[in-house]
Amino acid sequence: MKKFFTTSEVAQVCGVAHTTIIRWINEGKLDAHETPGGHRRIKHRDLVAFLKQYKIPAQASLLDNRFKVLVVDDEKPVLSMIRRAFAKHSDEIDLQTTTNGMEALVMLGKSHFDLIILDVVMPEMDGVQVCVTLKQNPDTADIRIVVITGRPLSEEQEDYLKRNAECVIRKPFPPSVLVEQVRKLV
Repeated sequence: MKKFFTTSEVAQVCGVAHTTIIRWINEGKLDAHETPGGHRRIKHRDLVAFLKQYKIPAQASLLDNRFKVLVVDDEKPVLSMIRRAFAKHSDEIDLQTTTNGMEALVMLGKSHFDLIILDVVMPEMDGVQVCVTLKQNPDTADIRIVVITGRPLSEEQEDYLKRNAECVIRKPFPPSVLVEQVRKLV
């Protein structure tokens, strides 16, 4: 679940201009805080309360407070195993999957995810390239990443992932290890 929204994101949700959101904040209708850089951020719960108070319709996904996880792995059996492992946690974790890095980036452009479970070795765009792309973009830099891999990593990859991912889990792994790691991050 996304915890904070920019004024532009809230404007899009409400179907109004960015300046209208700023006016609502200044008038005290919508709670927000200011970042050290002078930008306003709105908490998820404050946005939901505002939408309800003023009877502004919202997408069901915005009102869904489950932890959103995107799994990216080109091996369909691995995706199936992960889906089964998380099935009993569906009340608290919204799990979506894709089989390639490019599609993952498209999905991230359309919807926010709190965490990505990311395979390293994939065709077209590998997991490290996906991670680099996410960390370079201010809109996705805060998304937490759990890396899974069945292949040895280069020293450079290992070093990069130690700095930019929550952890690296080596394949094969028992599904409970992945579920436990994700639940720690929830």
